[in-house]
Amino acid sequence: MSRKQFPRATFWLVWAVALVPLLLASGAYFSGWRPAQQITQGELYQPGVRFQDLKLSEHEVKEGSWQLILVVDQQCKNECTQWRELLPGLHASLGKDRDRLLWQQVDVSQQQSGLLLADPRGFMVTRYSLSLSPQAVLKDLKRLLKISKVG
Repeated sequence: MSRKQFPRATFWLVWAVALVPLLLASGAYFSGWRPAQQITQGELYQPGVRFQDLKLSEHEVKEGSWQLILVVDQQCKNECTQWRELLPGLHASLGKDRDRLLWQQVDVSQQQSGLLLADPRGFMVTRYSLSLSPQAVLKDLKRLLKISKVG
């Protein structure tokens, strides 16, 4: 092609279309910007937090499977009882992926009650409030297990 067939403005326009989104995404990532609305219903843990770091008595996460942990404190009454009854049904609702998720209950004295999700290597992923609906947690779990190739 000669220079007349491929004007200089077109050359720079092609580069701008490719580089501008890359520069914007890099700037957003390195500045720590996060969208106001997130997909997950729970509170995400910072990367690198392991189950052992939470100091939940002598309980341990069995590595190799996703773990859903119901943390029950002494003040938790109605919500904890409700979640104890709901967890087997929620687990069964996962269908073919239910074998990839184990669940357990941990009784604690100094930790706030909640529902914790740990990955197959023992790293904490999400903390759910017990006031959240089981459907919201189930939706998160299904989405996670669908895209996850581990566990």
